[in-house]
Amino acid sequence: MLRPLDLILILVMVATATVTYTIKYSVEATYDEVRALDDQIALEQNNIDLLKADEALLTQPARMARLAEFFAAELNLHPAEPEQIATLDQLPPIKAEPVEEELPPLMAGDAPDGTDIVITGSVTP
Repeated sequence: MLRPLDLILILVMVATATVTYTIKYSVEATYDEVRALDDQIALEQNNIDLLKADEALLTQPARMARLAEFFAAELNLHPAEPEQIATLDQLPPIKAEPVEEELPPLMAGDAPDGTDIVITGSVTP
């Protein structure tokens, strides 16, 4: 005949087995997700490498020169003339906007009360 302690131990073993199975199933599902994400990352890295190779092929100087020659009439491209290049003296000056608001003091002691404007959590003024 089963004693109450035996029944309790059997219930604990069944509960432990159930929890163990649940955890194992959850870990396997998570592992499958991680594996799928790793595969997706590898695929995206391969795509990035392919796109970089395509960009390198499409931007070769010899290819660009051939295309510029072929489409010269449509693009109306001409070499730069020496008079088109300006020096810094020939550029118009940049007009700066005046600062209307008063800036806070930058150095400690420049504030009206002689303190620094920096507020910290551990130092009291």
